[in-house]
Amino acid sequence: MANSFFRRQLGMYASVHRDARNKATHFIGIPMIVFSLLLALTQWQLQIAGHHTSAAAVIAVLAVLSWMMLDAGIGVAMGVVILIMWYAAEALAGALGTPSSVWIGFAVLFTVGWALQFLGHHYEGKRPALVDNLFQAFIGPMFLVAEIMVVNGYRRDLANSVAQGDVTTL
Repeated sequence: MANSFFRRQLGMYASVHRDARNKATHFIGIPMIVFSLLLALTQWQLQIAGHHTSAAAVIAVLAVLSWMMLDAGIGVAMGVVILIMWYAAEALAGALGTPSSVWIGFAVLFTVGWALQFLGHHYEGKRPALVDNLFQAFIGPMFLVAEIMVVNGYRRDLANSVAQGDVTTL
């Protein structure tokens, strides 16, 4: 069951993401942005408790734990998605080989991802939610997962918040 803070945040996000074209651009753009950030974070290698890891792994774990605090079910689903993305980012960074190639990959993915976001909001006719509330950038990936779960009948408790952008129903 989602907490009231999460429902409000989800409703605020949904209120500026009603146009199908905007949603479509977000379903492509948001994963591109998240993946690009993980790709860039692979470039910082860390030693934690005697284990070699990247900043991408650390940030991924912290993000998933934070998402789980907002909603356990969506947080777990986000964990699966982020695990796949982290693994792919590490693999791509290794395949690209040089830091400059990784940074070029990051720049392309990040720029295209944001361009898609702004294109979607052009269709929507409303400015991005994060303009008014920077926390909405953290909610965006959760919104995608929540919408998929609602559409497939797994989270009916979030249907009003996701589908209608209802910020009053708690």
